[in-house]
Amino acid sequence: MELSPFNYRVERIKGFLNLESHPAKRQSYEFKFAYIAFLSVVLQAGSRNEEQVSDVLSTYKRHFGIKESDYNQLQNIGGEREEELFSSILQLLGYHGDYHKGKEFKESACSKLLLGEMLFFELNDANKFNFNPLLRLYADFCKVSQAKEMEIKSLLIKIIAGGADVKGLLKLKRMEVFKYLQNAANAYWVQEQADSVHVTVIATMSSGKSTLLNALIGKKVFPSENKACTSTYLKFTNRPKIVREIGLAAGNHPDSRWNLTCEDIARWNGDSGIERIEVEGKMNSFSMLKKLSVSFIDTPGTNNSRNREHEVVTQGILEQKNSDMILYVLNATNLAPDDDKILLQQVVKHLGDQQVIFLLNKTDQLDLEADDNITESLAVARSHVMELGIASPVIVPISSYAAGLFRNILSNSPLTKREMRDALSLLELFQIPQYDMNRYVDRSLMKSLPQSTVHVRSHRMIQVGNKSISSKEIVEAMKKTGIHILEQLLLQEIKYTR
Repeated sequence: MELSPFNYRVERIKGFLNLESHPAKRQSYEFKFAYIAFLSVVLQAGSRNEEQVSDVLSTYKRHFGIKESDYNQLQNIGGEREEELFSSILQLLGYHGDYHKGKEFKESACSKLLLGEMLFFELNDANKFNFNPLLRLYADFCKVSQAKEMEIKSLLIKIIAGGADVKGLLKLKRMEVFKYLQNAANAYWVQEQADSVHVTVIATMSSGKSTLLNALIGKKVFPSENKACTSTYLKFTNRPKIVREIGLAAGNHPDSRWNLTCEDIARWNGDSGIERIEVEGKMNSFSMLKKLSVSFIDTPGTNNSRNREHEVVTQGILEQKNSDMILYVLNATNLAPDDDKILLQQVVKHLGDQQVIFLLNKTDQLDLEADDNITESLAVARSHVMELGIASPVIVPISSYAAGLFRNILSNSPLTKREMRDALSLLELFQIPQYDMNRYVDRSLMKSLPQSTVHVRSHRMIQVGNKSISSKEIVEAMKKTGIHILEQLLLQEIKYTR
């Protein structure tokens, strides 16, 4: 399925479809099962790939409360020809040769809405719908004339285009059921028209920028490993009103996904046929930025000797100067290498009006009881940055790994055994005063920042590995990682940008 600009809009609107308010949910179980059964055969014969079909159907199944045993029956339906496939569904539903049993479904307004949803999934550009023979079989079964089908198609195009002239059509009794789709489009347009701020994160390989992004968002979206893991343009946009997270992949292997997982993103990221990945979802409830329309763009590390294409992608992003601000991540355990110098020179060259904030990451890996010293590391970083032409740089010490772990714990996200061990160790580490990142930030800067913070209405005990820990203790440790200082700086820059 090609993802044209129009298709991007269609896929994004689908992210606002609220199945909890779906008109068919008020119908009987038998009706809802018929609804998903017809949707199943049409999608399987349509333009979407197997993973996309499974993704959509499993979402409907969950919201409609379809039993696992009934859902499994749909997976076993087959036929060599479209007519055989459709006939198999009619037999499964008991509609084959029994006009009266299928009459309720046929005559329901929801059967017309389903045709609209099926067509919605078959859109490929502003004026065309992919040919799907099952659609006509379904329309014939429900006695929907071709004229009525054309009316529905025209309405869909107008809804997606955001035209105001749909209001009159939706007041008609025969069309009012399509308000369900219009509501999703309206929610999309409200978000699309909101002021959005773009933040690009840049660093050399293995500096922890993907870990930082995951900490800011509050969940695992960006591939994060101890190797070069971001290989393409990858963008996450916070949509406070979106219903479900969606992902869009563009390139020679276009793809889209509801209920996106980090495994999906990792697979797309490793596909050389995909040039761009865009994710839209909600930030973690513990983020100060959760109510804002803000986009974070990850870039490939430029010092990957095995793939010089990474450098080309990052160079292209810098040259476009499309960001409102840049976060440049420095590795506290490996400060001022030649690779950093080369990349920073490129950042300075293409900076323009973009604001830049420097982050001294991986501070939790410094041994402050030995020879390591955060104050000295900050001084080295400052000197390194100023030598390349950045006057009075803002540098924030941060442990993005710790911040991400703490936020995952607070939001009940699953952790691996290693992450649990690390979390317990880091909770203990951030009780040591020297590891409080707030103490290393300039006092005048701290006073100038917005006094926004994360409030937890009621604390609870959380099981982390073999220990039960108060959420209050975890929140206090999170405040010391530097993540709150960064978010306050971003809030300040966003206010200035707007």
